[in-house]
Amino acid sequence: MRGCDFLVDDETAEEFTVYMKKFMDMYIFLSKIVKNHTIASHPIILDLGCGPGLLSIEILKQITDAIVIGVDPLIKMLSLARDNRDRSGVQIFEPVLGLSEKIPLKDRSIDTIVSRFSLPYWKHPEDSFLEIHRVLKLNGKIIVEALNRDFPKWKLFCIRIGMLLNRAGRDVTKYHVDAYKSAHTQEEVEMFLKKSGFVIVNKEGKKNEWKFIMVAEKK
Repeated sequence: MRGCDFLVDDETAEEFTVYMKKFMDMYIFLSKIVKNHTIASHPIILDLGCGPGLLSIEILKQITDAIVIGVDPLIKMLSLARDNRDRSGVQIFEPVLGLSEKIPLKDRSIDTIVSRFSLPYWKHPEDSFLEIHRVLKLNGKIIVEALNRDFPKWKLFCIRIGMLLNRAGRDVTKYHVDAYKSAHTQEEVEMFLKKSGFVIVNKEGKKNEWKFIMVAEKK
């Protein structure tokens, strides 16, 4: 299975956090999608591959009675997530060390799972989607925002140049652009979900766009 090395040094993690704070509208947009697909009262939401916690914080602003658990394999990212949580004033957000292939949560304990751009870093996506199915409650939703492997290479080159001009830094730019090498197509993600026992309920994004969103339900 393809899957790129998710290990980045502490400096790159910090630079990534600073850069992504310039694009909070992306996190707000996805947090509203999470809200629309979360019907439980006092829901428990898993942000799988939470990074510095920017999405988790926005979800809590949208769903004020939620509990958000952020799982990430990088200790530095979890430290940044805690710092961002403390600065934001949100309370019920707990960053936890873990992998998508072995989520450190109980069976049927989560109402909604969201993953933003973490899929290329999953070493064994089939196992990860089975784990997602395991920890979700019946009728729970998984929301995947994924980089698109079908995105044209010349447009990816433009993104690289744009990131450098926007002072993302070489390491952060490489971290983002290299993820496309291990990204998946919409068809592949749909296959992973269906094989894991999910039913697709919504898809957003054209075949050659840089990203897409897929929502599926556990039946």
